Amino acid sequence: MKFLKIIILLFTIAFSSTKLAAQQKEEQIIKAVSFETDKIILNNKIAYNYIKEGNRFTILSLDKQELIKGEISSLGNGKFSSLITFVKSGKQFSNEKIIGRNDLIFAFAGENVINEDFTINEVKLDAFIKKYNQLQTKS
Repeated sequence: MKFLKIIILLFTIAFSSTKLAAQQKEEQIIKAVSFETDKIILNNKIAYNYIKEGNRFTILSLDKQELIKGEISSLGNGKFSSLITFVKSGKQFSNEKIIGRNDLIFAFAGENVINEDFTINEVKLDAFIKKYNQLQTKS
């Protein structure tokens, strides 16, 4: 009987801590994402302008300030890579699964890198780069 109570207590503690961790996860700010040829629409509002020229792209604020530049390269066999530069900080980023505008915006939305006013949260951007960047840096 004592053993059964200990098992139930351990199960209750494990369930409570899992539930608490789930509650502590930050609510996603950007809940709707869509794209037009020259626009990025977030939460059903135009958030950014977008320019694509060949294998290069630029994401701009609505007042035409460059925020993000990217260059996509073919690796062959239908695979691609990209080098993304965050203009304000000059930081560069590359990830085999985050290639272009769409992948980047969806990843940003999932990590709450974009604020409600569509500015980029620099603290969360730094955490995002640290977590996902696969770019080889020189030591």
